[in-house]
Amino acid sequence: MAVRSLLVVVFTALSIILYAAGPLWSAGEATGWGVVDMERVRAEYRQMEQLNQEFQEFQWEQDRQLQERHKTRMLTDAERQEYSDLSTMAAPTETRSERLQELEALSEERERRLFELREKEQRTPEETAELEELNPRYEIRMRELAAVQAEFQASRRAKMDQLSTLLQNNLNAAVKEAAEESRLVLVLVKDSVLYGGVEITDAVLEKLNAEAESSSSD
Repeated sequence: MAVRSLLVVVFTALSIILYAAGPLWSAGEATGWGVVDMERVRAEYRQMEQLNQEFQEFQWEQDRQLQERHKTRMLTDAERQEYSDLSTMAAPTETRSERLQELEALSEERERRLFELREKEQRTPEETAELEELNPRYEIRMRELAAVQAEFQASRRAKMDQLSTLLQNNLNAAVKEAAEESRLVLVLVKDSVLYGGVEITDAVLEKLNAEAESSSSD
């Protein structure tokens, strides 16, 4: 599963209209309409980089776990636990790295042996017993891998939705506040406007970054 950029997903989903005044605004109170430069918001909203990094680290950890399961799928439960324990230890040693490689090679060799036995038309009793041991393990582990991958994909979508909603809510609040301070009836994405509009990007960024600093200090 490839790492996706959260900020790209969020901002490509934005509509042209960022804010439209509600019924409390009368025609006499409104002084015009504004625009926000979303390219600047992408570049200068400080919390964006932090949340994007959080999302990528979440994906990388899932990918690491999937790779570990793939490399160890033909190991016994005890061997897989040993591999997991060794791989998560701090300050890896040469001896530990060598043992990890041995376990990966063992899993790979057992899988190679399984396919070799499957292809044989005639097997010795020993080979039949070996196949009966390896084949169920392989089938179980492949089902496990498929289930874990589906679970990770679902949790990845949920994580993206969670962070996207946070970003969207922050942006909406900042745009609304800046628009009301400037008495604007409507705010549009600047790229969609050929001419005109009150530029409120600075005000929006100021509010976004102030909120980000307040949240980080809590």
